[in-house]
Amino acid sequence: MLIKTLCLAASQPAPAAADLIERMAVKALREVPGLQQAQVNRVLRHVPTDYIENDRPYSGVVAQADGIDVSVDLHFADATAARQAVESSAWATLMKDIQGVAGVLFALDSEPNVPVALRHGAVNGGFRRWLLLTRKAATREDFRHAWFGRHASLVRNLPLLDGYVQNLVTARYDAAGQPVAYESLPIDGIAEVCFADEAAMNTSYASDARLPLKDDGRELAARVSTVLVQGRVVR
Repeated sequence: MLIKTLCLAASQPAPAAADLIERMAVKALREVPGLQQAQVNRVLRHVPTDYIENDRPYSGVVAQADGIDVSVDLHFADATAARQAVESSAWATLMKDIQGVAGVLFALDSEPNVPVALRHGAVNGGFRRWLLLTRKAATREDFRHAWFGRHASLVRNLPLLDGYVQNLVTARYDAAGQPVAYESLPIDGIAEVCFADEAAMNTSYASDARLPLKDDGRELAARVSTVLVQGRVVR
């Protein structure tokens, strides 16, 4: 599977923009070739990441990440299906419609890994701690090995967890949809830690299981942008 994630800055109040984009996603599922599922994540707020010390003049992975109001995940069977979709007239229509309510900051292609299966409200989106990660490892493969293995095993120990999704980034695009080099958009992964609600997340993160996870985060990521979102799956 390939997931194409659009990171958007709303040109109107974010809740209203997200509602409109959900309707656009319903239409896109009928018209965009190969599109299997969409998820619209409404940003509740950006939060500090407590285990990263940044030496950059902004808090996140890239400056644009601080402006995300809505993200949209578009699911395709593989990279070929995604490429064919992007080349279609229906895709052009979708992007034009989205840009009427939100500007594209950047986009990412990724391959998903699900160490903890989704359950309860997370099946249909739900509340998530959504993180963009810039690797500390020298190579993508070293990062993948540590993230999918060691780090995932620690996340599994969190209480009240309703799912954990790791999206390993394979391609990056600028606001115009043009491919860019890693150096221009150094984002290696998107992590989604799912809970029933924010209270459940706070209880989970206050547990002893959080301590080794926090320490491992220092080893895994050089920079992190952390956002709390409320997602809704459109099928």
